[in-house]
Amino acid sequence: MTLDVYRGQAHDRARTWTALTPDERRRRATEAAALKDPDTLWSLTEAHLTLHAASGVLTSRHTLTSYRAGIRAFLHHATHRAWSILRPTADDVQAWIAEMLTQGRAIATVRVRVAAAAALYRALRWAGATAAHPFEDAVVPKDRRHGLEKNAPYTADQVDLAVAAASAHPTRASELRALLLVLAHAGLRIDEALHLRWEDVHLDPDSARLTVQSGKGRRSRSVPASPRLRAALSAYRILPRTRAHRGDFIFPYRTWRGAARHVRPLFEHAQEPGGFRGFHALRKAMGSRLYQQLGDFAAVAEVLGHADINTTRGYVRIGEERARRAIDSW
Repeated sequence: MTLDVYRGQAHDRARTWTALTPDERRRRATEAAALKDPDTLWSLTEAHLTLHAASGVLTSRHTLTSYRAGIRAFLHHATHRAWSILRPTADDVQAWIAEMLTQGRAIATVRVRVAAAAALYRALRWAGATAAHPFEDAVVPKDRRHGLEKNAPYTADQVDLAVAAASAHPTRASELRALLLVLAHAGLRIDEALHLRWEDVHLDPDSARLTVQSGKGRRSRSVPASPRLRAALSAYRILPRTRAHRGDFIFPYRTWRGAARHVRPLFEHAQEPGGFRGFHALRKAMGSRLYQQLGDFAAVAEVLGHADINTTRGYVRIGEERARRAIDSW
């Protein structure tokens, strides 16, 4: 499914709510809240996000997927605690946040879940089902660790070991090798990689590049393709397509979880400490390696598609290395 088709479907789903009279919309929202019905409450939230959020219909699939999971987690907790969805208290909300943190949930995960629940209540207020603002003053601690402490990038050697393990895969060697290098050499987000199409791949040796439709908003960017990535994509392109492939998309996986099932064993086979640490560590590997060669945050941010250069700073730690070079000359 292309991004435009997905957005069109989201807009059509939103219209099922806007087509209702105000009284009927309020009735359905109130009933869903009483039943703690995750599907109907998500449908209402998606409609509100599509129509009234800052990004509107351009809200990324990644955000929508994360919010849907966050709302399910919130409703599960509310059911377990026998909350009234329409009349929660600020103490209820803060207790939920504290419980997630004591369970060891990452602060980033807690923030997304709180944002998702806040979006649910904006939708319920839009429907006229409640006037409650339970997340208005919710406090989630800031994660003050450097980005590399939370999830360090793989080293070039670690990437090479995983690529070597992919090359030995009995049925998916070319596919997995291409996916790993799209992430580690071009720095794509996993959602961007899974929505890459062959028409976005340009393999001319003098101008090899990928045209990337960002998973965040409507930005697009052009990313140079390394010689190894160009070779991997060329080898993968000539293989016959299977029924598992989706339209003109390069990779057959529908979600990052499906891709992870095949990529995780590559890192375990390579006997990496800690095993597979997620796809973002591959993206960080590209950003960190590129900064080491360029020394230019702005250039790295442009390649990675970061709107805020401070996000890029979380991909590299430069103070110690610069200090080492300076001290060596003392």
